[in-house]
Amino acid sequence: MHEKLQQASKMLKDAQASVLQAQGQDLQRLEQAEQLLNQTENELRNLQNQAGTEATDNSQFQQAFEDLHDIRQQVQEAQQNIHDIP
Repeated sequence: MHEKLQQASKMLKDAQASVLQAQGQDLQRLEQAEQLLNQTENELRNLQNQAGTEATDNSQFQQAFEDLHDIRQQVQEAQQNIHDIP
């Protein structure tokens, strides 16, 4: 489980880096970040299904879900900013 959480954490960091690089200019990069977030969420949900409460009680697992939510919100805000630019 620890290894899968490490992998999820890396995927979240990669997605966040893409968001920061794309803000305000690169819709395609934001879409790639969003796909990576979806993939990460699927991985976390699979881990949750396999490990049950061992996963959900794990602080690293909880942090990964919080990060996922925060980064997804950044993606949505960045996408909105791109669409708002005349």
